[in-house]
Amino acid sequence: MSSGRVLLPTYGAYTALTDGIGRAWVADLLPAGSMGSGLGLYQALGGGGALIAGIWAGLAWNGTGRTPLLVSGTIVGLLAVVLLLARGLDSEAGPRRR
Repeated sequence: MSSGRVLLPTYGAYTALTDGIGRAWVADLLPAGSMGSGLGLYQALGGGGALIAGIWAGLAWNGTGRTPLLVSGTIVGLLAVVLLLARGLDSEAGPRRR
């Protein structure tokens, strides 16, 4: 039996069992007047994330895999610098009160 005959139905079952949970959670968090907009934004962000992940996987699959690694490393490095600078600026503001 090929792995596709097992993996594809397993993935479909996973998606069927878990997809509604996210929508129900988001629906519980939203006010009644913005239910449609909120769920639409949730689905748009999820679809956009899946599209970016698919493109990223395609770049890694077709080449040597260096491009996604270098871009990801650069982005994470820049994010680390921004977070360190933000932390430094926050510590100059003084102690926090709880």
